[in-house]
Amino acid sequence: MADLFTPLQVGGRYLINRIVMAPAPSGLAGEDGFCHAALTSYYERRAQAGVGFIITEPLLVCQPSTAIPHLGIWHDCFTSGLRRLTAAAHAFGSRIAFLLEAPAGQYPIAQLSEQYRLAAWRALAAGADGIFLSIADDGALAGLVSPTRWSSNGAHGPTSERIQPILLMLEQLRQQFGRQLWIGLRMPVAELIPGGLSHQDARLIARRAVAAGVQLLDVTLNRYTPDVARFPGWTIPLIAGVRRIVSEAIVIGSGQLSDPWLADAVIQEGSVDMVMLCTALRLLPEWPQLARRLLAPVSVK
Repeated sequence: MADLFTPLQVGGRYLINRIVMAPAPSGLAGEDGFCHAALTSYYERRAQAGVGFIITEPLLVCQPSTAIPHLGIWHDCFTSGLRRLTAAAHAFGSRIAFLLEAPAGQYPIAQLSEQYRLAAWRALAAGADGIFLSIADDGALAGLVSPTRWSSNGAHGPTSERIQPILLMLEQLRQQFGRQLWIGLRMPVAELIPGGLSHQDARLIARRAVAAGVQLLDVTLNRYTPDVARFPGWTIPLIAGVRRIVSEAIVIGSGQLSDPWLADAVIQEGSVDMVMLCTALRLLPEWPQLARRLLAPVSVK
């Protein structure tokens, strides 16, 4: 039976444990888009503490229209800094994937697809283990898929039609980079608002994404989720409902799982394959070391 510290194989490469660092902004990105030393050190500290899998904060595949703090991957000039970032993670045995994002807005699909393809090439050149696309946050792809936001992006019809451009992008990325990069999708488990994506929509998206070549699914809730009762592990039953229909993929779950015993339990019971932490790793980078000590079996003399 797998637990929090059981290694995991994905596409011929191993993750040292089931702990994932969430793609939350570090607060250390600048307006120039470069990955500077302070930001590299931020991720390096978490890798050194034993995080098995780091998913970076969003890397923009298109140049932002205004001067905002961001990490960039929209030009070759960013590659050397990102290469130092991946090397820092790899030095301590962590795997690292880049979360690729296009700022919210309207784009020709062909142009957007090309920007993601070029960004994936730069991720590969930087030594990343994988890439993630996101339809769960505030970027352009989320705007295409969400029924509560598609009116400004020109997407219409049922979920199966709205998701089609993203599936095509995933298929193309898998065909070109799948032997060298893990292909992942960050997606909502539901939107929990009237007219929003339902849990059944999420199951449909997950099933089709895996058929398109996705190996890892980060199943989460976005910031548009309304105020509802929250408690440790409250999203896990919904995420487990997605995992049951995509058993061939690696499903990452989150939702106030900072208690090491709870994080370990949801893996042991098979609800998720990996546990994602956000605030816990921000406030306590050494969380993996603490969890290992707490979960270690007590020796009997």
